[in-house]
Amino acid sequence: MKPASSNIARITAICIAGASLIPASRMIYAQSAASVRTDAKLCGTCHGTRGEGTPAGVPRLAGQNADYLAHALSLFKAGTRKSAIMQPIAAGLSEAQMSALAVHFSQQEVRVAGATSSPLLVPAGKQLAEAGATNLAPCFSCHGAKGQGTGARFPGIAGQPAQFVIDRIHEFQTRARNAVPKPGTMTAVAAMMSESQIQAAAAYLSQPGGA
Repeated sequence: MKPASSNIARITAICIAGASLIPASRMIYAQSAASVRTDAKLCGTCHGTRGEGTPAGVPRLAGQNADYLAHALSLFKAGTRKSAIMQPIAAGLSEAQMSALAVHFSQQEVRVAGATSSPLLVPAGKQLAEAGATNLAPCFSCHGAKGQGTGARFPGIAGQPAQFVIDRIHEFQTRARNAVPKPGTMTAVAAMMSESQIQAAAAYLSQPGGA
């Protein structure tokens, strides 16, 4: 019979060898997921406790596509998407933390309340979102049925605060004025939108129950 100490050493070696077979990315993700609540509290300072957004124009994260959220954070971190607030925050996040936060907020079901800018604009916004206009394709042709989003490139836009929608489209318009936009991009679409169309789309999309 082998000494007990020898058996313990053998078992320890087996455990260590087994642990080495776990993908490093999975181990890193587990570590980040353990602290996701702490990271989410930081996000909640601006975006709301559960990522509900605010009528002042802070976007809703709750229920957003996880792939989109992770991609957006990676763009902020790389500096290819500009934001004086978000870039420094994203710069301090690891890939695992960004993924964990994206999953966390995608699983929240709250929606921003009372953000509709004007009920009178809702019918025109519904027309733009669902059927488009002479100069515009429907919003939902890219952003998915009822504006729920489709993957990393096209975010969910239903239930977003009206002011956020307005501000974001204005950002795209500024970008279009500085350089000729690529066809089919949101920058190109925004360049063709009138202010009345922007206001109408924002009013419709910001309905508390979503589009």
